[in-house]
Amino acid sequence: MSGFRNTVVGSYPRPEKLEDTMKRPVMNREEVDDYIKWAAKDQADLGLDTITDGEGYRENMYYFYQKRIDGITFEDMPKVTFGTAGFGIECPRVIGELKNPRFDTARNWKIARDAAPADVEVKLTVTGPHVLYRFSVNERKDLYPDAQALCRAWANVLREEIAEAIALGCTHVQFDEPMWTESPEESIWAAEILAELIESLPKKVRVGLHVCGGNPRRKRVYFTKYTDLVEAFKKVPVDELMLEHCTLSYNMLELFDIWDFKGDLAIGVIDQRSDELESVAEIRERIKPALDYFPADRLILTSECGFGHVPIEITHAKLKRLVEASAVL
Repeated sequence: MSGFRNTVVGSYPRPEKLEDTMKRPVMNREEVDDYIKWAAKDQADLGLDTITDGEGYRENMYYFYQKRIDGITFEDMPKVTFGTAGFGIECPRVIGELKNPRFDTARNWKIARDAAPADVEVKLTVTGPHVLYRFSVNERKDLYPDAQALCRAWANVLREEIAEAIALGCTHVQFDEPMWTESPEESIWAAEILAELIESLPKKVRVGLHVCGGNPRRKRVYFTKYTDLVEAFKKVPVDELMLEHCTLSYNMLELFDIWDFKGDLAIGVIDQRSDELESVAEIRERIKPALDYFPADRLILTSECGFGHVPIEITHAKLKRLVEASAVL
């Protein structure tokens, strides 16, 4: 082994300590701009090959989108539980047509791109339509008669803003779809809707997909095995998969015994749920089994999920070790 590429899954902390990382305070536009500039520089200074805008300006991965579109209300939100680990959160209600998105996706990507060195790639990370549907309580069955209709509506508004970022020069888009592991019975049609969105993008765009077991407050809360999602994975035309690996109770690489995936694997060799710092030797051992399935030039080293809930000093230490391991292994 002689060097690996590395990346982050997506979310990065805010520099200040927050009481509740699941419901971050809303930032104004100036604060968002300042955060993105800081996050891009901070990630690049650590030596990462591919970074994001940090996502830390988001209240969380779904509230951010839901707060900035017509047709959603945050009044009288019911608490909804997900998975089998007791995770629940208040979810906004769909009360009208989803339209007029104001996510500033393109602007945020461009700020990060301008703040990062030219040799550092900046990818656009987007919460997938299935996540956004799952955390939306549908009270307009006349508009969206079933789950698939609401999920497709979210895909359509995401498409608008992704296209703007691509027009500004973005060539790498990553979708985050952790709720496939929460509701695997929906994963095939969810993958079909995501595939429709991906196929509408220009062919020059590199597309990534991140699927995990959830990460609220640094806890895994969904436990479906990747092998149980293989038919969904097969339906999505992606260039890069980002999957958990190092703390799973099973061998996720068995997915590739039943699926001849032709793209790159961004493999979770860092555990962002733990404060304990991995050694280079531990990372080496976590990489070894993947080399039976992928050559080194198709492996990318990353964490299992994002660092949005992790204190900044722990984030720095773990990503420095990731970069070190990428260089020496």
